[in-house]
Amino acid sequence: MFNALDAHVWRLVYKWARFSHSNKPMYWVKARYFGKFNPARRDSWVFGSQVTGYYLRKFAWTPIVRHRMVAGTASPDDPALTDYWAMRRRRSKPPLGRTMLRLLQSQHGKCSICRGLLLHADHEPQTPQEWQQWLVATRKAIRTHAITATPGAGTPDKRAAQHLVHAHCQRRIIGNSNGHSTSDCL
Repeated sequence: MFNALDAHVWRLVYKWARFSHSNKPMYWVKARYFGKFNPARRDSWVFGSQVTGYYLRKFAWTPIVRHRMVAGTASPDDPALTDYWAMRRRRSKPPLGRTMLRLLQSQHGKCSICRGLLLHADHEPQTPQEWQQWLVATRKAIRTHAITATPGAGTPDKRAAQHLVHAHCQRRIIGNSNGHSTSDCL
């Protein structure tokens, strides 16, 4: 399906390029508008600009995401199926950035300080407003914290390892480093 769309778009773009430069040969048009703009792909027929580096993504590059069907007559309102729905929600990826998702996965979803869960999948937001509130609350509750692999300050030649921590755990660490007790931050 996506290949047919790509072929149609390519025909339109190529026709436009040939019409715009009708007095130029075909190899000139190809060199001017088409090339290997996406370094991850070996496709030399990608439409783009040599000057800016912008290019037209192909439909076939879109990953196909399959959705798992809900089992039988399972209802989110049935209290007997609470574990089933919690497991389904844990399986889906939250709409966070790649770095945040990678860190969440490497830490098994737990705070590196208190070992508590960073995200709670009790219920999934249903409306765009609920998703927006959930994302804002998540960004406030979770912070990326740089922790060096060796004790002491990191050196310029060694990168600090990134970990996700709760915002209140980070405040506790900062409070302890400033001479405050942990009870002041809670």
